[in-house]
Amino acid sequence: MAYINFKEEISVAKTQFEKRINNNKRIFENLLDSKDVYTEYIPNERYSFKEHKDLVIGGGHPKKEDEFQEIKDADIICAKFIKCRFSNIKFTNCRFVGCYFEECEFMGGGVVFQDCIFVKKDSDEKPNLNKNDNFSCEFNHCNIYAKFINCTLEYIIFNKSNLKNTNFELSDMSNGMIFDSNLDMIIISDTDLSGVKIVNTYIEDLEFRDKYKSKLDEKTFIDKIKVKKKTRDEYEGIYTVYENIADKFKDNNLTNNFGEYYYLCRKTQRKVLKPIPKIGSTFGLLTCGYGERPVYAVYFSLIVIFLFSILYLFLGIKVDEEIITYSSNISKAFNIRQLLKDYNESLNLSVGMFAGVGLNEAQPSPRSYMLSNIEMLIGVLMMGVGIGALVKKIVR
Repeated sequence: MAYINFKEEISVAKTQFEKRINNNKRIFENLLDSKDVYTEYIPNERYSFKEHKDLVIGGGHPKKEDEFQEIKDADIICAKFIKCRFSNIKFTNCRFVGCYFEECEFMGGGVVFQDCIFVKKDSDEKPNLNKNDNFSCEFNHCNIYAKFINCTLEYIIFNKSNLKNTNFELSDMSNGMIFDSNLDMIIISDTDLSGVKIVNTYIEDLEFRDKYKSKLDEKTFIDKIKVKKKTRDEYEGIYTVYENIADKFKDNNLTNNFGEYYYLCRKTQRKVLKPIPKIGSTFGLLTCGYGERPVYAVYFSLIVIFLFSILYLFLGIKVDEEIITYSSNISKAFNIRQLLKDYNESLNLSVGMFAGVGLNEAQPSPRSYMLSNIEMLIGVLMMGVGIGALVKKIVR
């Protein structure tokens, strides 16, 4: 009874990703040929409409943020930065229109983007009423150590990139996409993540430090994290990431999404628990999926009923004053017709004991009394667990 179909969400996200890549490429080529942009843009002569290879912007030994070189009020349009290095540089109030960052290194003391815009939403086509290009920037195969403060990052693309020690603060990242990347030590503060898609991305550390609230919506999708090292530290890191994501969905009143990531959190956490807590966690997983999979209660109950029905045959059941047991005479099992008849009585007894509705013709033998009591207790417990989990989901 999952609310997030991960396979379907991934398929939809990949389709959107391909369309956005093609849309950016088409607009980039048209704009590069015409160089016709709105009069509100003043293309920076040094960087706009050019391809830059192995360029060093900033550079030098790592510095403190207040010592960074600053580029201010620049419109950088249709620029390609290939294998460039950015270090100790601060972009303030800059507009990046359709820029590609390919195999770039954001290194040294890092890079700060403050009050910057990375998307051109309006369309140059005529008529353009109610039409948006959503022409965004792309970071492909980059290593990024940066801070984005009060930036407009709508429709941004991070593809096959490593983002480490990177912060997103007071920014609009709605409809952004992060594909096939690695996220490590990422801090998000009061940022709009509506419609964000994070697919096939390894997340080591993701933390929300909100003063107000980061926004997520029903279209926000974060893929499952694939385990690589299978170490205790890795499992602890992954379940903490799931926990942070779940809490943030809950803060946005998206309880169904919360439930999915809470389930993934508890399931991953179980791998690092000590033996006794792990037994309790495993029981919670198998019986109801930590309250998020009510159908598990049905599966578990059926398994218990069929298991006990087999045990009754070996410990003995009483039918018409006759004790039937297969433990002392296993050759009886080769008489299929008689076996099916006896199993029918055993199954009938098991269902009655589990549901607590009493007996029909078959009764437990003296050797089976303890077994029937145990099954009855499990049945009572499972009814409470199953109904509780189901009501919880229905209320949501």
